[in-house]
Amino acid sequence: MIYYLHGYQSSPNGEKATLLKESVHAIPIKYRECNPEELIISQCLNRISEVIAHDQQVVLIGSSLGGFLAASAALTHSNVKQLILLNPAIIPLEIDLTTIEGMPLRILQEMRDPRLFQQKIPAIITILRGVLDDVVPDEWILAFAQAQNATIKLYTDDHRFSKNLHRLPDIITEIVQ
Repeated sequence: MIYYLHGYQSSPNGEKATLLKESVHAIPIKYRECNPEELIISQCLNRISEVIAHDQQVVLIGSSLGGFLAASAALTHSNVKQLILLNPAIIPLEIDLTTIEGMPLRILQEMRDPRLFQQKIPAIITILRGVLDDVVPDEWILAFAQAQNATIKLYTDDHRFSKNLHRLPDIITEIVQ
């Protein structure tokens, strides 16, 4: 099955989630029951685990924070066979978290996971990168891709993939194995 994990300010009912649900039959996972600034990463990961636990062939599509959650879930779930990450917000260890705006420091601290850079995720990883993204820096994408030997596909697009939004189903269909 294909599952979708939305970004920090989005929801499982957002435009991208709805599009992927209708087109590639992705199941949007509701990983939080609170306002974005109140989320707790471990609780989000527990909800994701509950949803994917009994599926033997999991493909996780994660956007921004959802990309981080997808990669983190894949570390502990060998049934995750493939990750498709859209501008994933995976923070390299050397980044000063106090310089990051738009998210509470507590959440950023919870997102700091050395395993994402030190332990190989046992899944095929493809990163879709919008080169006009002004939220997730290029260095973050490159550091994670290098650590995981991931494939990066570049698009002239922003953080939300607004220019290629309606092409995403075709792009994803070509990638899913």
